[in-house]
Amino acid sequence: MTANISFTLVSLGCPKNRVDSERILAAMMKGGFVYQEEPAGAEVIIVNTCAFIEPAVEESVNTILDLSAENPDAFIVAAGCLPLRYKEELEKAMTEVHLFLSPERIADLPRILTAAFESQAPKRGKTRKCAASTPRDRVLSTPGYAYLRIAEGCSRGCRYCTIPLIRGAFRSEDLSHLQEEAESLASRGVRELVLVAQDLTGYGTDRREKGALVRLLRCLESIDGIQWIRLMYLHPNGIPRDLPGFMKASAKVLPYLDIPFQHISDRVLRAMGRPWKGDRIRSLVDRLRSSIPGLVLRTTLMVGFPAEGDSEFDELKDFVEQTRIEHVGVFTYSPEEGTRAQRLGDPVPEDLKQARADEIRELHARFIRTRNRARIGTVEPALIEGVSEESELLLQGRTRDQAPEVDGVLYVTAGEARAWDIQPVRITGAHGPDLFGEIVDTGTRSTLV
Repeated sequence: MTANISFTLVSLGCPKNRVDSERILAAMMKGGFVYQEEPAGAEVIIVNTCAFIEPAVEESVNTILDLSAENPDAFIVAAGCLPLRYKEELEKAMTEVHLFLSPERIADLPRILTAAFESQAPKRGKTRKCAASTPRDRVLSTPGYAYLRIAEGCSRGCRYCTIPLIRGAFRSEDLSHLQEEAESLASRGVRELVLVAQDLTGYGTDRREKGALVRLLRCLESIDGIQWIRLMYLHPNGIPRDLPGFMKASAKVLPYLDIPFQHISDRVLRAMGRPWKGDRIRSLVDRLRSSIPGLVLRTTLMVGFPAEGDSEFDELKDFVEQTRIEHVGVFTYSPEEGTRAQRLGDPVPEDLKQARADEIRELHARFIRTRNRARIGTVEPALIEGVSEESELLLQGRTRDQAPEVDGVLYVTAGEARAWDIQPVRITGAHGPDLFGEIVDTGTRSTLV
């Protein structure tokens, strides 16, 4: 390999993309490339892109253009979903990009870059064979937790969604491979596994394996060092019947479920291609809450879909207010090229979409303020991630009901702890989704030991 080539990586999009970014880092470092934080001066700039919705596409394109303008001599690699969705168009339109990389070619990236640099500057340095990475190699970029991607793609028929177009049909990872990866993560100090996929509930169904998700959880639960297991992205139409009972009995699987409902109106759900009615969602919430003590729910809601009128939106507001779901993400509909929903047009004005999204967010924020104030004085276990980015005088962590990157954080104002430990913390305050607390019975200083 050409010696001492520097690179940097910008990762956009979801946690599933972060897994690919960590594998890119591992492949590059194993291949002998030298990582640097800042894009300025880096000889290779890799942007792991997102293309799920139009704003994500715009962010990906603008990031590439900005980095190219900042460092015009760099070799630009566009990885991830953008080349999967628009490769042919982008190859003609974005001449700033030297290489479009799909996820299955991550292990080949060092070899491709080596060949490109040696062809441009054959006298640059000595050449040696690049060490090859494996699909399991990752450079961890998260403190104390790691995402475990258990499947790829999606075979659901939601009419607004681009995932099947970008990532293909649903494909489960082998249980033995996931166990091996999880054991490796645990050996490196990971305490929390966050299971991600486009649809966790589909795990094993593509291979006609019954009970595969619970069987996987049972396997992961047995791994020494792993203390928390969190489930993200469960499709509401397919949650295994035995999952609530398993979660209730488990010492490690957190009572936390991320179930994107998208809407509650029968009319909107039918237009979206979501195969159930609002009453079924309400019944599901009731059943899960009664079956799993202390359950915390997260959901995603879409406003402004073409079938959403004032009455449908009012029904959604009532659902948010009555159901009191602990974490709610809201986004506005955008007609995506290639989806079946695109033919419905985009009749809801953009300013009305934004107003509806803001109204849902404010409605939910009022509930969160009440809920978090009621927690003041309670003692809860928390994963201590390290020194806070907000202040060196604070530690930062998360309670069991705070998923990484989306649910707020816990700021520790007093006490001592080691990074990546799980410690009891007394909640002393709250601001929005964030909490403040003190580590129980460990002194008065906020520091890492």
